[in-house]
Amino acid sequence: MQDTEARFRVRRSTRRDDIQGLRAIGALLVATFHIWVGRVSGGVDVFFVVSGFLLVGSMIREVRSSGRVDVVAFLARLVKRLLPASLFVIAIVLASAPFWMPATRWAPHMVHVIASTFYVENWYLAWSAVDYLARDEVASPLQHYWAMSAQVQALILLCLILAATAWIVRGTPERRARMVVTVLATAFVLSFAYSVYATATNQPVAYFNTFARMWEFALGGLVSVVLARVELGRTTALIGGWIGLSLVLSCGILLKVSTIFPGYAALWPTMGAALVLLCGQGDHRFGVGRLLSIKPLNWIGGISYALYLWHWPLLIAYLTLAYQTHASFAAGAGILAASVLLAWATTRFVERPFGKVREDRPWRTIAVGAAAVALIVAGDGGWRMRTAQAVGADKLAAPDPVRYPGAAVFDRAWFASDGRVPIKPGPLWMKRDVSPLYAKKCHQEIDRAKVITCSFGDPKAAHVLALVGGSHSAHYFVAIEPIVTARGWRLVTFTKSGCIFAAPRAEKSRSGRSCARWNDNVMRDLLRLRPDVVFTTATHGKDGTDEHVLPRFVDRWNRLNAAGVHVAAIRDNPWFANDVPECVQINGPDDAQCTIARSAAFAAANPLARTHHDPKVHFIDLTDHLCAATRCPVVTGNIVMYSDRHHMTNAFVRTLTPYLAAKLVPTMAAVEAGSAR
Repeated sequence: MQDTEARFRVRRSTRRDDIQGLRAIGALLVATFHIWVGRVSGGVDVFFVVSGFLLVGSMIREVRSSGRVDVVAFLARLVKRLLPASLFVIAIVLASAPFWMPATRWAPHMVHVIASTFYVENWYLAWSAVDYLARDEVASPLQHYWAMSAQVQALILLCLILAATAWIVRGTPERRARMVVTVLATAFVLSFAYSVYATATNQPVAYFNTFARMWEFALGGLVSVVLARVELGRTTALIGGWIGLSLVLSCGILLKVSTIFPGYAALWPTMGAALVLLCGQGDHRFGVGRLLSIKPLNWIGGISYALYLWHWPLLIAYLTLAYQTHASFAAGAGILAASVLLAWATTRFVERPFGKVREDRPWRTIAVGAAAVALIVAGDGGWRMRTAQAVGADKLAAPDPVRYPGAAVFDRAWFASDGRVPIKPGPLWMKRDVSPLYAKKCHQEIDRAKVITCSFGDPKAAHVLALVGGSHSAHYFVAIEPIVTARGWRLVTFTKSGCIFAAPRAEKSRSGRSCARWNDNVMRDLLRLRPDVVFTTATHGKDGTDEHVLPRFVDRWNRLNAAGVHVAAIRDNPWFANDVPECVQINGPDDAQCTIARSAAFAAANPLARTHHDPKVHFIDLTDHLCAATRCPVVTGNIVMYSDRHHMTNAFVRTLTPYLAAKLVPTMAAVEAGSAR
């Protein structure tokens, strides 16, 4: 009796109220940090460990009792637990989106619907993380489904691995269970090692990578094994529990989760959750379990899954309708209250009724889940068909200098729509009206260093112009190609996302290193090709305070000039604070939130005029056809000028052709005259 009082043995009760409390803490952390703080809390990692503790732990117990893992039954339990609420929220967002979501977002939103429905949202976001043109996209109302996607994938993979292990290993169920635990520990080590490596080499992709997250679920399963075998001292459990909760609560405050997770940093909240799971079941009156077992936290824990599902789409809908980037305290409180109410209703009327479905017919459960998925896919497909039929009207099919003069109106001091003709591109095409080099596969991605070149015009032409640089060089393609073709030249392109044509420098990021290698490779190819003229950007800087000509630009120009190559360098276009197509659709083309002051876009003193350069460098400045005297509009001559915050639309760039020709043709003519002599 004295020994019992001196020592604390973890109770083996079937109900863990403290786990519900831990779920509640995780859900509240995620919601409050998203709504008010605008950053990531680490609460998702807590959910991952708890899921591993419950579900992977149940598989280990199944092996210990029966010597096997019933894969079909496990999948049926996942379907019954996750799909009802998950698909219900997707269906509501899908049905309501046309009433609050700008049409500029419809195309990517439909992809998010499918990715979330099939639990591959994490991989779609990982792909988007390396898609340069998608980096400024407004968050999807279903973006948070990445966590459920990673969870389902990791749990299914672990289920298959453990089931195969139990099937292969001979002997008693207990022996098989020991081998299953060994394999689980190995999976933990391998996944964690990969997570550290992937985070160090490409953190944005690693954040969504299932294989870099599997160790968190494996950790939960290992905690369940430890809990079944280890006795904790009363004081140890008391201290360990509070340390664990402190780690969970402090993670998002002290760490920049979204930029350094997973890897080593994710040990902070996951070990915190593991300590709570190990120590939270004690009967000490000051133990962390007492706090986590209180009724309010238990109630929230019971609706925590649905709360996670609802808070994000409600937040995105509010920010969209209010055209804000952050919610005020009052608005955030309303969003959280609405999320709790919808979470309760979803849990009560959607999730729990499906939870009562008999478990002795797992294939029927899986079939019902598949039918529900098919309904979502059908709804998404119908929306896609209607959008595809309408998108043609949003394109500017051919130049129309009368109704759509574009840049020409800067000579007339008339910029936005005249109200009598619809602006083009329309909302369904604004964000997709990007340089044809992307569709032609002539443009390199942000993380790759291989040089991609494409040739246009007469392959036997006597003269060659090379279009070189990043996406701000690429969007001039539709203006340069007709100029080059008209003079009988050949156009060769060397472009890459997020990579200016400049002398390399030491870079830490993966994209930076690939840009440096690409620049070296491009210079090698240019010196081998010896084009007559290289067209590229001349200035750098996202606003007027830092607009300048980089010395690294001049270094490249000097090397080309020494090889007899002329350089036509154009002053860069403005960068805007907001996504232009969305701002135009929500607020109108003349709204001050959409436009920018010319003084904020460009330096007061033209940096081109202050740059000493070789006579073979020819500067081009078209700012007077991008901006008026005091402001830079985003719609001019009934044409939307930008496809995002800083890339110009094809429709507008085509109207720049005569003004670009007036600056570029003299250089080409000088080259032709020189070669004639």
